Amino acid sequence: MKILSLSLNTFRNHKKRKFSFAQVTIFIGKNTSGKTSILEAITFLSHGKSFKAEKDFDVISEGSDFSRIEGEIREEQDSKKLAVIVALLNERASKKYLVNNVSRRQNDFISNLLTVLFTPEDLEIINDSPSVRRGYLNSVLVQSEREYRLALNIYEKALKRRNRMLYLTREGKKFFTSDEFEYWDNLVIENGQTVTRFRQEFIDYVNNSKKEIFELSIRYDKSTISRARLDQYKEAEMASAKTLVGPQRDEIIFENIDGKSIKEFGSRGEQRLTVFQTKLIETLFIIEKTNQTPVLLLDDIFSELDEGNIVKVLDLLPHHQVIITTTHEEFIPKRFENKEGVSIIEL
Repeated sequence: MKILSLSLNTFRNHKKRKFSFAQVTIFIGKNTSGKTSILEAITFLSHGKSFKAEKDFDVISEGSDFSRIEGEIREEQDSKKLAVIVALLNERASKKYLVNNVSRRQNDFISNLLTVLFTPEDLEIINDSPSVRRGYLNSVLVQSEREYRLALNIYEKALKRRNRMLYLTREGKKFFTSDEFEYWDNLVIENGQTVTRFRQEFIDYVNNSKKEIFELSIRYDKSTISRARLDQYKEAEMASAKTLVGPQRDEIIFENIDGKSIKEFGSRGEQRLTVFQTKLIETLFIIEKTNQTPVLLLDDIFSELDEGNIVKVLDLLPHHQVIITTTHEEFIPKRFENKEGVSIIEL
């Protein structure tokens, strides 16, 4: 799988730009030049959303009321045109997804372009809240498993509805029958168990995979959802007006070879290597599940790893298209100089 070109219209600080990509493309630019925004736009075509923006409309250039991202991709012998349009309507973002100019739902748009992103902010996967780690699991599995993204979508909608019912009941604003609760209970149980199953599968894959850069394992502290557990927490849920069990309360803990938490006991260097090793395994997982090779997006990787580990990363994944950003030309490894299939673009 390769991305051939990317066109940006009023996206971040790119008013109107078009880029073409080689097997290895390296963007050089200062921190305000918009090089990371190029990777952000590519992930928009991959996931249907930004990995940076707090709100979707944040990607729209100042003074405009929409952004348009277009990309041409090739999968074996077939080419495809993808587009995402983000429009600002009444202080809210409206998104439209197109495949070959035909409108698609987000669930059907995702996975047309497979990507794996490496960014300095990935340390948040180790150090931030459990919701960030759950978000990482989602980012892997929505690309690789259609059943997962459908189940997750239904689960999140049903969970929101169920929590609203709990709140209205607690506040005495509305009465719901046991049958009404049972309907939403069944939805969160069935789809929550599917989410848990796929998360367990990915974690098992990571734990059973060979580690070339750093030895680690992931411990899955899952919050199982079932009829028995919902019954067990019924009174507490009514008091808190929240569903207290289910994958929205999952936690994963990265551990070193001694079984110690890398968040608590690992150095910053070890935490960085943990993320890179996990991301490398993620690429192999996606290949196994989809039979497609994801595009690697490496944001400022040269400042995050020493040259030895950079070489390891690239040597382990020689068949991937790679798009790299860096701030200085001198950071680029010698192996890329004057090499066929390498394009260097200064912003």
